[in-house]
Amino acid sequence: MSGPRYHRSREQDQHLLAFECQECGYVSFPEERETCKRCGAAPATWEDTHLAERGTIRTFVVQEYLPDEFESPQPVAIVDLPQADGDGEPARVYGLLTETHLEEIDVGTEVEARFRELFADGDRPINSFKFAVPRGEKR
Repeated sequence: MSGPRYHRSREQDQHLLAFECQECGYVSFPEERETCKRCGAAPATWEDTHLAERGTIRTFVVQEYLPDEFESPQPVAIVDLPQADGDGEPARVYGLLTETHLEEIDVGTEVEARFRELFADGDRPINSFKFAVPRGEKR
């Protein structure tokens, strides 16, 4: 069994905790990196920032052909999530879409983050965030 690709704290596991580069304002989610992807600051100075639970689909794709153990069609999106305090740049977050009909998905659609099981690793569930169109407010 392989370990996680990057370290996540308990707070990151259950909250939308991101990291803002103090040099250029780039927001990284979910990992805090040694070097900023945008400005190249190394070592980069990061400040914790919480993300809002609602954001906007920036782009998406619907995966139609997946191995049998995966549900398909499976929509995935890149979502711009603003910082919870309303300041600074949004984080660009990649995530699966759930509890949403394909015809509801489009660029610019508002979605909300939902804490869900992504998959099971043996008896251990692997949880993270998926996105869905808010109930009762579909566009």
